[in-house]
Amino acid sequence: MSLKLLALLALALLLSCLALLNFSLGFLLGATLVPPAATVRPGGNRLPLAILLVLTTPGLSLFLAVLLERELLEAPAGLGEAWQRFLGALGQGLLQEHLHGAHLSPLLCLGAYPCWLLLWNVLFWK
Repeated sequence: MSLKLLALLALALLLSCLALLNFSLGFLLGATLVPPAATVRPGGNRLPLAILLVLTTPGLSLFLAVLLERELLEAPAGLGEAWQRFLGALGQGLLQEHLHGAHLSPLLCLGAYPCWLLLWNVLFWK
């Protein structure tokens, strides 16, 4: 339970700092990461919680957001086009970081993935 507390505190710190920089991104990340973080517990039936954690990976959330964006524009994309748009979004984040010094994407990755990995440790704790 101490590891879950640490993961939830790290996630709360990440989301509160992110909300000061970019509220909409912090809200969307919070909407995708907080429900699995609240439901993950050691022991019990792990398969549904593991599937939930995989579906809320920040990378997969971005991919699903690309698919949803194309669906809302009423121009559905196939998996190949969605993959290309996903890679384009990642490339734009890296380009903005390199050219303009926008350090939000790397800092977000440095904060979100450790929280997600801590939740995996909580789920499979023996």
